[in-house]
Amino acid sequence: MDEGHLRRRIDGEAASRRLRRYAAARFEPAWLALWAVALTAREAQTPDAWLLGRSGLSRALLWPGPLGHDAWEYDAPAGVETRLGGETSEAGRPSPEAFARWWLWERLAKPRLWSLRVQPATLQRLWLPLWLGYHQGRQTRLIVLSGVSGEALGALKPAVLAALRAEARAATPD
Repeated sequence: MDEGHLRRRIDGEAASRRLRRYAAARFEPAWLALWAVALTAREAQTPDAWLLGRSGLSRALLWPGPLGHDAWEYDAPAGVETRLGGETSEAGRPSPEAFARWWLWERLAKPRLWSLRVQPATLQRLWLPLWLGYHQGRQTRLIVLSGVSGEALGALKPAVLAALRAEARAATPD
């Protein structure tokens, strides 16, 4: 798998062109908070992959290789209006049991990964830059763009929707 094609930044101009192709009438930049744990064969090793997720997701993202690429940020940039699921340091943090369950399902789907183990001590929060597009029709449709491609792409829209739902619940008084 060529990691150069897995992720890249999408600038505003490229995002607006792509979102218009999907009939999005309006769009905005956003940052999604995800939690990551390293996957290694032994604890002292450099991570072979990362498992990324947040509470409320049924499936995690399996990220091959290191996270040291410009697609991820360890802190969301100041002044960004749309930060999904991460205003407090513990927001959206999955339990260790959730990571263990996600990893079990990934191992069942990809038997070659059985030798890797989740390293809970490596838990960290990361920010993924994306673009959200909105198409107004009978119902408003959400379109999510990012520099992520491949299998990970399918988990982004549920993650964004879960973060938007959590923020809406937090904003409404009980």
